Amino acid sequence: MNIEDYIHEAIFEEKEQHRCFYELIWDNFKEVGFVITDEDGHEIDAVMKAVALQNLVGEFIYRLYDEVNETGFEDVLEHLQNLGFGEDDILSYCENHEEIETDEDDFEVTMKNALDYTTEITADKMLEEFSADDLFDYMFTATYEFEQDFVFDFEDYEEMQAFIDTNHEQLDNYKEEYPSVMRWIEGGMIC
Repeated sequence: MNIEDYIHEAIFEEKEQHRCFYELIWDNFKEVGFVITDEDGHEIDAVMKAVALQNLVGEFIYRLYDEVNETGFEDVLEHLQNLGFGEDDILSYCENHEEIETDEDDFEVTMKNALDYTTEITADKMLEEFSADDLFDYMFTATYEFEQDFVFDFEDYEEMQAFIDTNHEQLDNYKEEYPSVMRWIEGGMIC
């Protein structure tokens, strides 16, 4: 299985409700070269960034609905092990990124640092590519339990975008209802 298929099946389809949001952001990331999935040597980076997206959605859910954000470094480790990467591969990846603080004696600390760093740069990239208003709209639409049943059956992110465009006023009302969430997005989505 190639890395692109794995990420879509194992990570992005974990919660069908969030799938369109992940695909929208992921396709943009691929287009601008932030993630590379069609060349060898980028698998660990791609998995880290995909789980970072999950972390950011989890943090949004935590801030909006006060639910626990359970996505973490264990998920990265499991996904990478499923792809055949061991601790040595992961440590090598971390050591090759001087921004990631490594602890030779504690693999878990190194993994947490790697995921924290990747989540931070992923949030930065999202804010570089999309406005804070758009990110709120996308994440809110992907996570909110609207009364209409069709909302969670978006075929693709274009259908999700059409829904957002036709419900812009209501989404603006939600932004006013959750100003702390908007400030979190505008402030860089620091987890």
